[in-house]
Amino acid sequence: MTKLTAVRGSFVRPSARRRGRLAAAWLLLTGLVAAAPAAANPYLVVDLNSGAVLSERQSFDPWYPASITKLMTTYVTLSAMAAGEIKGDSGVVMTAAAAKQPPSKMGFKPGTVITVDTALKIIMVKSANDVAQALGERVGGSLPAFVDRMNAAARSLGMTGTHYANANGLPDPNQWTTARDYAVLARALLTRFPAYRDIYRITALSLGGTIIKNHNNLLERFPGADGMKTGFICAAGFNVVASANRDGRQVLAVVLGGATARARDEQAAGLIEAAFRAPVAAGRPSLDTLRPSGAVATSVADVRDLACPKRKGKRPVGEDLDDGAAAGDSQQDSFLVPRFKVMDPVPIFLGGASDMPDPPVETTATASATTTATATPASDGSAKLPPADPRRKKRK
Repeated sequence: MTKLTAVRGSFVRPSARRRGRLAAAWLLLTGLVAAAPAAANPYLVVDLNSGAVLSERQSFDPWYPASITKLMTTYVTLSAMAAGEIKGDSGVVMTAAAAKQPPSKMGFKPGTVITVDTALKIIMVKSANDVAQALGERVGGSLPAFVDRMNAAARSLGMTGTHYANANGLPDPNQWTTARDYAVLARALLTRFPAYRDIYRITALSLGGTIIKNHNNLLERFPGADGMKTGFICAAGFNVVASANRDGRQVLAVVLGGATARARDEQAAGLIEAAFRAPVAAGRPSLDTLRPSGAVATSVADVRDLACPKRKGKRPVGEDLDDGAAAGDSQQDSFLVPRFKVMDPVPIFLGGASDMPDPPVETTATASATTTATATPASDGSAKLPPADPRRKKRK
């Protein structure tokens, strides 16, 4: 890929070799060369203003969403706020069930209270699984009821290849999505709830003197990036939904199944850069009219051998860990620039709730027992059932 170096808001002209790489990316974006084999990871790039699909590959293939699930948790929460069911300063109580969720998490003790607004910031920045479940219990009254709302929202948005079983994206065989569906969801979040756009671009939070950094490196390493959410489990690899704005043009990319966080970020940055440099041609399909260009996978991909390979002495992988970004800064074929400051950490606080919920119905980590799916794959990318349990191997 080509590297563009940011200098006081402008860009240094890339070398001829790297301009050639950018040209190749542009050809792929405009459909003038063949796409990669179907086994390659899915992606989709959309112009947010028009809804035109600029580029896609296997965007109807089923994939485990991991923590980009929390974008739907946010959508359902904001919908409840718009309906007057809750407010931004309504209380969210950390229940015993929520506190038992594995990392990434805040580690709040049961009984801890935060506001809905604080919970939304935390799940976008820290991607805290305990807070996501507590928020779901608050909004839905119980986790199964909240998951029902998530699936109802997916249906209403036309997310035909998506099914949810929990509110945080932890491994569950009954939870899957597609790149196309997450472009639909992301666009709905940005257009229907514009007052909350800033929560997707927060680079860090501050709680009692502790700085909590965002996992989305694009916010501080890709000029113009302004949101949204990353996700990782071994079975899914590294996912990202990334938006960017340049000269008034808004582009969003969904990349699923990166082998590493760095590879995912590079791919997303390259796709967005190519989109900014290519005009929106007439006649492109929209997210609503897009149809699979080839065969759709009949089962959910499991890329744990790629994302979490078994290697003696290999350090653990995950969103909480540095994925070699510092070492990779010297790469020549990169769209990522050295880290730059976007904003100061946003302070958050415990308490501050104006109203408290009724005692929640304690639930297990997922709602899959009451939302077991039986759908089978369809050629148009409609709901798909994974054959394997993404939890089958636990990493130490």
